[in-house]
Amino acid sequence: MRLAIVFLFFSLAAQAQQNFDTVNIRPLKITDNIYMMMGAGGNIGFIKGEEGALIIDNQYGPLSGKIAQAVLNEGGGAIKMLVNTHVHGDHTGGNDNFKKWGVTIIAHDNVRDRMTKGNPARNTDPRGKDAWPLVTFPDRMNVHWGGEELELYHFFTGHTDGDVIVKFKNANVFHMGDMYVQYGYPFVDVNNGGGINGFISSLDKMLPLMDGNSKIIPGHGNLATKKDVQVFRDRLVEIRDAVAAALKKGTKVADVANLPIASKYDAEWGKGFVKGKDFVMMVAENLSKK
Repeated sequence: MRLAIVFLFFSLAAQAQQNFDTVNIRPLKITDNIYMMMGAGGNIGFIKGEEGALIIDNQYGPLSGKIAQAVLNEGGGAIKMLVNTHVHGDHTGGNDNFKKWGVTIIAHDNVRDRMTKGNPARNTDPRGKDAWPLVTFPDRMNVHWGGEELELYHFFTGHTDGDVIVKFKNANVFHMGDMYVQYGYPFVDVNNGGGINGFISSLDKMLPLMDGNSKIIPGHGNLATKKDVQVFRDRLVEIRDAVAAALKKGTKVADVANLPIASKYDAEWGKGFVKGKDFVMMVAENLSKK
């Protein structure tokens, strides 16, 4: 619960303090027609084709115009379709803008459900109707765009209960949403249905679909490789297993955070808003409820 409060405060503070006028949308060309775009919030993927542009995630609402302009600047034309990787506002904040502009929004079933109902555990109201995805799916969906085959996967509850990972099949490019991030310890949002076991199991399903030449767009951070995702997954397993072993020995959930389970990763992973002790506590609370 404490970590959920920290995340909510961090998200609201980040949006409130950010001067979006100074944010530049920075495109990185991955292939002739696939890009990663960075700005403020989650990384955006986009593919251009004769149909126009399809984007994956859209950061914060005040940036929608800049995102649309960046796509135009790269020759992508008008944005016609948008995929939400999950429900969080730093990835879906512009949904209502894009929907009003005629963009079709795709997401997992649970993303629409949470947007329509709000989240009492987070004290958040339902999103406006214009933010709701128009097309939803339970586990698999294919989209054919720009000569590419986009494979949309949902495996298990992970970062949330509505995570979508997108594979550009021909280009061997993946957009991971927040199922892979580089800001440090990941956030497992139990109040939006997330869970550590599902997080790891989803990565275990995804990794075999990658190879040494795969290019990985993280939810936050720089373009990565399969090796980076494997290291990320292995650390989560190590921490999860150590927490499970401590609980099995009778250590109380409240005391697990005091164990040096994640301390060796604090120098590298502890710079984000999730600290090592917070992450260990979150894992312990999550496992104790299973």
